[in-house]
Amino acid sequence: MKKSIFLYLFLLLSGIGFSQTFSGKIKDKTGSALVGVNVFNANNKSNVISDLDGTFIIKANLGDNLSFSMIGFASKNLNATLNMIVVLEEEAKNLGDVVVVGYGTKKVGSITGSVSQIKSEDLLKNPAQSAIQSIQGKAAGVNIVANDEPGASPTILIRGLGTILSSSTPLYVIDGVEANGINGLSANDIASIDILKDASSLAIYGQKGSNGVVLITTKKGKKGEIKVNMDTYLGQKFIQRKVKMADSYRYAYYNNVARGSSNFYNLNQPVNTNWLNEITTVGEVNNNSFSFSGGNETATYYFGASNYNEKGILTGTEYKRNNIISKNEFRAFNDKVKITQFLNISSVNGTSKPLSAFTSAYKQSPIMPVYNPNGRFAAPIINSLGYNDMSGIERYNNVSNPAADLYYANNKFKSLTLFGSIGAEVKLLSELKFNSNFGATFDWSKSFSYNANREIWLYQNPTNSELDFPTPDRINSLSQNRSDSYEWNWDNYITYKKKFGKHDFTIISGMSRTTTRNSEYLSATRYNVPEQNNYWYLNFSSNNVSIDPNSVVSNAHSTPIVSLAYFGRVEYEFNDRYLLSASLRREGISNFQANKRWDNFPALSAGWIISKEDFLSSNKTINFLKVRAGYGVVGNGKGTPSVNNVLFSSGNNYSFGNNSQINPGSIIPYQIDPNLTWEKMKEIDFGLDFRLLNNNLSGSIDVYNRKTDKIILPVEYPNVLSPGAVYVNAGEVTNKGVELSLNWKKEINKNWSYNIGGNISLNDNKLSKVYNSFFKNLIGGSLNNGVSTKQVREGEALGSFYVYEVKGYDSDGRFILSSEKVNAGSYLPKYTYGLNIGVNYKRMDLTIFSYGVGGNKVYNGKKAQRFGGENIESSSLENFWLPSNTNASNPKPSNDVPQPSTYFVEDGSYFRINNITFGYTLPKIIKRIDKLRIYATALNPFIFTKYSGYSPEISGSALGGAGIELDAYPTNKTYLIGLNINL
Repeated sequence: MKKSIFLYLFLLLSGIGFSQTFSGKIKDKTGSALVGVNVFNANNKSNVISDLDGTFIIKANLGDNLSFSMIGFASKNLNATLNMIVVLEEEAKNLGDVVVVGYGTKKVGSITGSVSQIKSEDLLKNPAQSAIQSIQGKAAGVNIVANDEPGASPTILIRGLGTILSSSTPLYVIDGVEANGINGLSANDIASIDILKDASSLAIYGQKGSNGVVLITTKKGKKGEIKVNMDTYLGQKFIQRKVKMADSYRYAYYNNVARGSSNFYNLNQPVNTNWLNEITTVGEVNNNSFSFSGGNETATYYFGASNYNEKGILTGTEYKRNNIISKNEFRAFNDKVKITQFLNISSVNGTSKPLSAFTSAYKQSPIMPVYNPNGRFAAPIINSLGYNDMSGIERYNNVSNPAADLYYANNKFKSLTLFGSIGAEVKLLSELKFNSNFGATFDWSKSFSYNANREIWLYQNPTNSELDFPTPDRINSLSQNRSDSYEWNWDNYITYKKKFGKHDFTIISGMSRTTTRNSEYLSATRYNVPEQNNYWYLNFSSNNVSIDPNSVVSNAHSTPIVSLAYFGRVEYEFNDRYLLSASLRREGISNFQANKRWDNFPALSAGWIISKEDFLSSNKTINFLKVRAGYGVVGNGKGTPSVNNVLFSSGNNYSFGNNSQINPGSIIPYQIDPNLTWEKMKEIDFGLDFRLLNNNLSGSIDVYNRKTDKIILPVEYPNVLSPGAVYVNAGEVTNKGVELSLNWKKEINKNWSYNIGGNISLNDNKLSKVYNSFFKNLIGGSLNNGVSTKQVREGEALGSFYVYEVKGYDSDGRFILSSEKVNAGSYLPKYTYGLNIGVNYKRMDLTIFSYGVGGNKVYNGKKAQRFGGENIESSSLENFWLPSNTNASNPKPSNDVPQPSTYFVEDGSYFRINNITFGYTLPKIIKRIDKLRIYATALNPFIFTKYSGYSPEISGSALGGAGIELDAYPTNKTYLIGLNINL
């Protein structure tokens, strides 16, 4: 028996001594598996990389010296033993965090491009209906213009504006699904948002990347017990700033002076209506979310559901969204095959009201009551005594009744968005894997609009009856709209990752196919439907008068845009300190003519981790220091397709023949440039990442210069060549800037900790070059009164206000204006910044986020859009021109339509406290409850600005309403309480 035992031990020890493989797991100090750790056997020079579970298998003998290394973690040397458990400690906090990049991931410490990451906990500290709005001020170089209208999306610009007519929206990629927005995804289901900013990071996305790429990773399950999370909050919303308007006495006085009369308006008015109060209410917001997740060795799962409800401050506005999300991962064949499934369903319904009601409330006279004595809405009609009277003799302005605007606006909308992906990862060899991911978005929407034409006419003509209504066949109208879209992308690529010695290679090669703008739209209108809303269907119309179908029915299907791309990227690291990355994407898009569809988009970047060098490795002050530089080329293929396709314009009838008969005809309104192609952005970026003072201070600095060439502009050729403007590649836009981010974190003791952080971004934007002499005027910024306020000119910033300069006053108190329009500044800020403070004491936490912009201008459009008899701001009466006050800040009262001038251009700079949150985590009383936290939050409680209007933050397009306060939804301030529960 003893011989058998000794023989067994001899064989066992012999097997161990001459074993060819050793295995183990690598974790961080929290117990989480570390993927991508380099394991090197110094004895036989073999090398492997840990997999997604942190597992490694390496050729070795018992006692061989194994080294474990990865950027962001301190290297460790251990002797080979059975079933090794290796724990690596972070060199600098967060350097080992994973950042999502194009078609892969990288450790923060090994990034060679400019990437910003916002994690889930930072998103949820700033509740908003859109997760993108929650990251405002938290990423340098990312300018987010919030929009507080229920259901509206914020505007996001990454490193300035690089286009005029093409889309400026970044590409969103949500778990592999390409999108133009966040698709109704709930912030509670987002794990992280990674923003690719520089061209070396963006080039792998080719013509989709010129405006930046926002990569969104949703939460997923982890192996272990089921985790349950519940979050809820509710609150109230208010207008952040109100504009003090003239009361009835001041209104009458001002407009009497404007009319040159002393008694047209009676100074003793019986009515003093506050129109803003009449159309607004206290808004309400409520959000509830629930999720559970878990998994085992072969599968993980995540399921979430959320409900968001908001009643806007504009009376009658409402927005409701319900979300369901499912994300599962399955593994088979010893983890050689991984299948991932992601699905999000978002159902939305709401009620919208015309935002012009805010402008009407600003302009309508306070002497007009909301209702007439007969119960109908009042109209601006004055009698001989100078009072508003339904039986009056004259209409004194053309402003509608704001309360009537809301009452008679019956607009509702519904939508269902389903987007998701299915992916497979197959490990072909230990260093080689294949990925295939198919993502798609389905969207169905419908809406209706009911207009009570006769009722509106009756309140505007109070002395008339229903029998006087001029168009009895159209007493009301009902419009029904339906649309659907289907877009998809399919990505296939292989990844080869090999480490040997101090060398680390990652090679990616693949192809991508995308179809977008695949949508259909149907709209129909009928008249004289029943007034009861449960009969608002087209078939209930009693109007059967023959009519041209084209005037009441519209149906169209857009031409899908197809792109096909081949891409590759090589990444090389040497000795965990020298980094190099190169990529190339060749892409074709159906948007352009056949000979202009394909192009190449290369990129090159490099980094040097200086702190790894011997001369800095023992430095106590500098814990991490990396310099990096990158260059890349990306395109913008999101231009309007119609500028590259021959169109025909009907209605151009012509008389010819012996009888001079009128025949229908069509023309080509403008010629097509066969050489039109995408705009191309080239950028060079230099960056510095650092961590100092025992990793308490971290930050980054970026300096960039990007040029977008081949900007599409309309040029006006002689009519004999083209009746309308021809769209050609004719200009260059530059954006030059500097970005700085700093964060200080300190743990004083086990009870106290705090953090202070901030970022600032400077950007200089201009149309630096126009190389087509036929380019003349490209104007925009309409005030809907025949006046434009913006113009595109060479050498100036995009979105610049071109208006007449106020030189002084003439002898009658009117402005003396310059003979030519001047550049009064752009709505684009020259700098943006964010500040944040966090304090933790025992179970209490306090966070403060703030955001600001500067160097931008705002055009006070509601103040400038005058036709006569409108109300004015109270401040306009404090110091206006009189023969005895010729140096006044305001002109003499007038009813003239004002010219666009510098008088209406104001400083748009502001500093706003975005968020103040105080939370308390209750002691653990119930064993099953891991965390129970209650909190109170104030959103946008304070703003500091010189702008006189409701809000200096106004979204829109460069040549549209951006920076013009006209029919704009005011910024809200919100106070809410919430509860977080983790089980």
